[in-house]
Parts: sequence; C-alpha cells; structure tokens
Amino acid sequence: MFKPAFDGQVCSLGYQVVDWLTEYACHGPGDVQGEPLDFTQDAEVEDFIIRAYELDPETGRRRKSKVVYSAPKGRAKSETAGLLGVVEALGPVRFDGWDADGQPVGKPVRSPFIRCLATEEGQAGNTFQNIAYVMSEWGPDVHPDIYGGVTGAKQYQSATALYLPDGGECRSSSSGAASKDGGKETFLVPDEIHLYVLRELRDMVKIG
Repeated sequence: MFKPAFDGQVCSLGYQVVDWLTEYACHGPGDVQGEPLDFTQDAEVEDFIIRAYELDPETGRRRKSKVVYSAPKGRAKSETAGLLGVVEALGPVRFDGWDADGQPVGKPVRSPFIRCLATEEGQAGNTFQNIAYVMSEWGPDVHPDIYGGVTGAKQYQSATALYLPDGGECRSSSSGAASKDGGKETFLVPDEIHLYVLRELRDMVKIG
C-alpha cells in the first residue's frame, strides 16, 4: 500500500517517469535540440505526467487510461507526447509493486507497441520525429546501453518505424495502416487532433 513520502505526494509512477526522462532523454528537434530536460522549470508538464501515471494507492492499478494535454501553440505539446512515447517504449511505466518505503515501483512494458497517428500516408508527424530523434539520432551515442539496439531509422526526419532491441516497435501510422492491426497498441498518440476532419481519420482514433 502507498505511503506518501511528503505532503501532497500523489500515488503515481509519474515521478519515476520524470526522473527517467531527465536522465535518459533530451529535447527534440528545435532550437534546444539535444539539450538536457529539466522538468522543474515547467511545473505544468511535470504535473501532467504525474497525474497521467496516477495509481490507485491500494491496488496500484492505473487510474487513467486516456489523458489529454491541451495547451496554447508553442507549449511543445508534440515534444511532450514524443517523450512519453520514448519512456513508454523503454522506461518504467507499468506498476511492479511497492518498495520498502511504500513507494510504487515501475517496470518496462514487455514488447511495447507505440503508435503515433498521422494524417497522411508516409507522414511521420511532429510527435514521431521527437521519438525518432531521441531514440535513433541522439540516444545511441549518449546512452548506448538504453538505445544502442534500436533499429529502423536512417534519418529521424523521415523515419516511420523503429524496432526495439528486446521486441516491440514504435510506428507512425495513417488511417489505412492503423485499421489493419488496430487494438494492439500499448501507447497511442493522436497528435494535432484538430486536423482529423475526415471520417477515416476520426475512425482511426476510435481504433486505438
């Protein structure tokens, strides 16, 4: 059972997710590309992650299966979604019991399937570009122990699929591709959902 370590602590794997990303990820494409993450400088994003991974304090079950991050333009929403895709692929995002202090412990997903929905065939999208940059461009050099076995991308800008060393994949999908194997996802991101004006795009979200 959960035992708070400080006043106001939420029972969540989000603290561990934030720590993992701070240690093993970076800013994606843009003017701060490759620079370290510091969630203490953006309390809104840090709190969003903590709340997204909130657990039942008795059972450890996730309290939320879907979350929405809505913010003004320029708030790096696609980067945040991409970072969560990275940690969902390789980090401690599933409940694995309580430690001796009553804190939740996370473990990686076995054979994860991360899907980023795109509006057109062959379009990687902003979210997937962030995932591909961290996992195939930056990560193998900086953290080869984490990202060294990731394959599938020659250039992160045009990548549409990444394959994980212990099984699993990250993929950018259009409506046609998603319909073929929808429902297998362990993490799904429909980015820029305001662009999903066609019926097949809206149906694609329902598939996930």
